[in-house]
Amino acid sequence: MDNRAEYTPKGIAFAPSYECPGGCLHCNIPFDRIDAKAELDAGSAARALREAKAMGLHSFQFVGGEPTLRGDFMVEVVAEGRRLSMKPHRPPTNCATAARPEYLRDLFARLKQAGFTAGFRVSCDEFHGRVPPESVAGFIVTAADYFDLTRFAIGCCDKDEGRSRARLERVARAMSEMGLESRVGAAKMETARGSIKLGFWAPTRPTWKSLPDSEFVFRDVADEDAGAGAPRDGSPAPITRFGCLGPLGVGYVWIDPDGNARACCGNANLFSNKLIIGNIHAEPLAAIIDRARRDPAISALAEGGPVALAAQMGLSALLDRKYTHRCELCAAVLNA
Repeated sequence: MDNRAEYTPKGIAFAPSYECPGGCLHCNIPFDRIDAKAELDAGSAARALREAKAMGLHSFQFVGGEPTLRGDFMVEVVAEGRRLSMKPHRPPTNCATAARPEYLRDLFARLKQAGFTAGFRVSCDEFHGRVPPESVAGFIVTAADYFDLTRFAIGCCDKDEGRSRARLERVARAMSEMGLESRVGAAKMETARGSIKLGFWAPTRPTWKSLPDSEFVFRDVADEDAGAGAPRDGSPAPITRFGCLGPLGVGYVWIDPDGNARACCGNANLFSNKLIIGNIHAEPLAAIIDRARRDPAISALAEGGPVALAAQMGLSALLDRKYTHRCELCAAVLNA
């Protein structure tokens, strides 16, 4: 194909492990088919970070699993990132480590000393049954002693915004009871130590446990370039040709705990091994990226996303279905 858009990762994402006490039903991590105990060592991650910087990548992030369970890993990689003048993005957290207050304070103190200022993307929604809102409150109240809360975000992955706001109200009440006056506004959680941005969105498939269709928002597929926006009738914006792995995309190269490098950081990247492009324990990151740029499937995703990939693979019939997200379509194409 005419590869006018080259595979262009925006940065590097490290999954120090897939261990997570949440086990949320709507999670895009397939816990039933991965080794949740496998761990990526910080030395290998720091080396990959240096290689990424040499390639012109300037940002990194932590994914998982629950990243804060690997505190030593986070501290070492943050310190190396700071030395390299690389920007860390806000890591996600379900706040389960708030159950270990001494550990959490020590982690925050060491992250601050290492130069971490990015804040966290706090997850709080109805599917987090094992992590109560009070734990979320404890995490944020503790963090306020070390970090700028205006750099934090708190999001709810739940189609029912009313249900999410009720849960956030519980968080705010608990924070106030812990001594940090807080209230939930229209777009932010206002606290005595700064405003935290709110976000609401529906779950997307594939998920590791089945959820009823009523919990999702489904989108049509339009075999056209992105840019039209949402339809005027208020229905969800369709899935269009968007080069998710190209220079205008949002993809990070994703490093698994076993060192496997995946071309994508999307919601379905662990549901197909066809996105594995190498292993950082076996070869330099530059060699992995260079080979991925010659892969026809990766090139199609860089050019026009899963819509283009479906057309290239002769699977245009898949475009007649509805999907929760372009990543679900991608998984359907790759696993066809």
